[in-house]
Amino acid sequence: MELGEVFIITATVLLLFDFVILLSRTRTKREIETSFFVALLACVLIAAAYFRLTLAFLNDLFRLAEVYNYSSSGLAIAYKIGGPWIGSSGSMLFIAFLFSIAYFLYRMRIFGDESEFHIASCRILDIMFISLLIVTSLKSPFEVLPVTPPDGAGLNPLLQTFWVLVHPPIVFLGYVFVFFACAFMLAGMECGYRRLNLNILYAAWLFLAFGIALGGWWSYEVLGWGGYWAWDPVETASLLPWLALSAYFHLPGGMHRKDLMREFTLMITFFMVIFATALTRGGLLESVHAFGKSPVGPVLLIFAIGIVIYFFYLAFRTGKPIYALDVDITSLRSVATFTAFWSLMFLMIICFMGDLAPIIGSAVVGASMTTTPEFYNLWCYPFTLIFVAALAGCNINMKMKHYAVLILPVVITGVVLAMLHLPTPNWMANFGLPLLFTAGFTIVYYLVSAFRTGSSWYICGRSLLHLALIIILIGVFISSTAVSESGDIIAKPNSVVNAIGMKLNLDNYTIQPGKGHVYARRTQHFFTLPEYSSMDLNVSIVDGSRVYNGSLAMYYYTNYGIMSKPLIISTVRGDLYVFMQHTNSSYDALFYALMGKEQQPEDFIIRVKRVPLVWTVWLGVIMIAISMVILICDESRKK
Repeated sequence: MELGEVFIITATVLLLFDFVILLSRTRTKREIETSFFVALLACVLIAAAYFRLTLAFLNDLFRLAEVYNYSSSGLAIAYKIGGPWIGSSGSMLFIAFLFSIAYFLYRMRIFGDESEFHIASCRILDIMFISLLIVTSLKSPFEVLPVTPPDGAGLNPLLQTFWVLVHPPIVFLGYVFVFFACAFMLAGMECGYRRLNLNILYAAWLFLAFGIALGGWWSYEVLGWGGYWAWDPVETASLLPWLALSAYFHLPGGMHRKDLMREFTLMITFFMVIFATALTRGGLLESVHAFGKSPVGPVLLIFAIGIVIYFFYLAFRTGKPIYALDVDITSLRSVATFTAFWSLMFLMIICFMGDLAPIIGSAVVGASMTTTPEFYNLWCYPFTLIFVAALAGCNINMKMKHYAVLILPVVITGVVLAMLHLPTPNWMANFGLPLLFTAGFTIVYYLVSAFRTGSSWYICGRSLLHLALIIILIGVFISSTAVSESGDIIAKPNSVVNAIGMKLNLDNYTIQPGKGHVYARRTQHFFTLPEYSSMDLNVSIVDGSRVYNGSLAMYYYTNYGIMSKPLIISTVRGDLYVFMQHTNSSYDALFYALMGKEQQPEDFIIRVKRVPLVWTVWLGVIMIAISMVILICDESRKK
């Protein structure tokens, strides 16, 4: 057994021992101290296991399946350091590692103040930690291959980007914050303590939002889609906990509710985090983001269901209802908050069913099934507009009837624009844009008034966050529906191509022979080959009076085939998006270059897109970060 596995198993046993001690109702001071040191030792062992896996990547220890599958001797050091969170098995160990850091700090902080709430929190955190370690052991990152290959298979070229070094850690940090928030909530239900540290939830929401945004930019920049969202199953699953947590912050009544809807919404958030992890790491659905099928998915779902059952047990014990209607129909703000909460909940349910239905259908039919983007666009659209109208209502001091008078002409304008097919070819975008701009102006007016009157930082941060969401939605509505695209153009080196009102001057190409070393797993032979060959092409784009220069690249990877790197020119009007695809002659040229032979490509395929106002999406993301920092600082100041 590899030493890293010994660390994980030992840590699991220690955490079980800690749980048993904390379960006792008659704990002596010595037992509490023992519990403290046992928990800290378990955290240290998980950290040791994680660093051992990192060293295995750095030292090219290809006898480990995880290192072999996601690395090679020629891989850049940065990707070897990130190897543990890039792979399937290592990523679960990385989540456990982040959990161990947070748990270590928490146990250090509460040492000497072992109240019933803290003891209950530690028991629940022990169970969560043990479950993560069991899942990690099911598909161990320290699995040893029967024969040590001479080199690794190489990292998927789609993962060889800066974003793989920041996107997964940010998402997993968000997950860990949700785990801790859920544990504190359950402990509070045990002890009759309902106050929850909002900074934990703010941090979780921020990391989840940033994770989604970085994933969108990664797809946009690397995959060559020309878009940042495709309703891929894993993309959709990443929305689920974010939508649930967003709904939590719009729950009417806030901390003063007499039902358990706050706790229930947080429980849903936790379940959606586990569902998203099971979908990705357990391969429950086919996705460009997901790994192969493994027992990780079902075990994670069983763990989540167990936590949910415990929540309902505690809810039954409190005697409080899960939900009690709490809305003042005479108050616009109360109605708007109520509407915002339920529109977000319905959006989450739609996305959840869109991911769940293919899983159930595939199990029944026995064949792969998917949910089409049209399903999401059709069913999410009305609830998105309802949410936008609710955001406007949350940021305006107005009576209900006056608000209705304001919304009516906005709806009429939307109907007219939809019938005129302006300003985009999509009627849904045209109908929704007047409402989005109205909500945006309303929030800006409210935000300016809040600054002038010296309102609290909480109000300013909340309104700025709402404005950021509106700006993102405006960008999504326009950039996803008003795209101009050339289609496939067969081009030759040293030629001029005209596409969607632009002129592309294509220079001569440069072919680079094979670089790097990987084990060629597509063959039955036991030897290494170069990792990839490449073709670079300089491009000059003439767009009216403006000239932009850049380069296109296309690669042939031994173990992954052809990949292209797009050229993105960002302008105020939007992005010019150009990418190159292979023809038979360019494919052959790259293949022979991999083998050290020279062959001239006759042609290749060029595709050009103009994506309008896509920068507003990224601007909204930056505004989200600023607003959440304001909210976190305000909450810290209060404490």
